[in-house]
Amino acid sequence: MQRDKIKPIPFSIIKDTDKEELRRQIPKDIVSGIVVAVVALPPSIALAIASGVAPE
Repeated sequence: MQRDKIKPIPFSIIKDTDKEELRRQIPKDIVSGIVVAVVALPPSIALAIASGVAPE
């Protein structure tokens, strides 16, 4: 049985999206990434301290 190889297309979503849409969406994506990082950092440090690992 021969399998067809699926070739991944890097950044295919970016290629298919309108450039104006990307310009509107990228700042929102950056802000949401920063918010997630800020919210996730304190619980991660607390878990590290609670488990006895140095939070480095």
